Amino acid sequence: MTVLLLILILYVIPAVIGYAFYLEDFDQSTASWWLGSLSRVFHAGIAPGDPLIYRKPKVSSRPGPRARNIQRTENGDDYFYEVEKFWTAADVLDDGRLLAVTRTGKEVCLSPEDERLRKARLIERLRHRRRFPTV
Repeated sequence: MTVLLLILILYVIPAVIGYAFYLEDFDQSTASWWLGSLSRVFHAGIAPGDPLIYRKPKVSSRPGPRARNIQRTENGDDYFYEVEKFWTAADVLDDGRLLAVTRTGKEVCLSPEDERLRKARLIERLRHRRRFPTV
């Protein structure tokens, strides 16, 4: 029994935590097939109060430190990139769309089939707990 407990503490728990961090760093260019095939699974269980992460596409000449999936434009003056936005689900509307609240208090209507929207994982909830707005 003690050996099983040691194996769990020393190997299994760190492996699960490491895998969660590995999944958090996936970007869409390298794993778009994975995100596309599992998007319905992630969106099926969204309820009011759930923390959400939305990858908002942006364009500028100087991407910020939180920019991900950075790509140059054709002429090379600007960059396309994504920034993770930390929102909270406020309501699920009758037609299936989600009403989310941003950090500044704005309300945004989102389609649950949007591939840029997903529920926050446990590690992300703990790591970014101050960024999610309270409803």
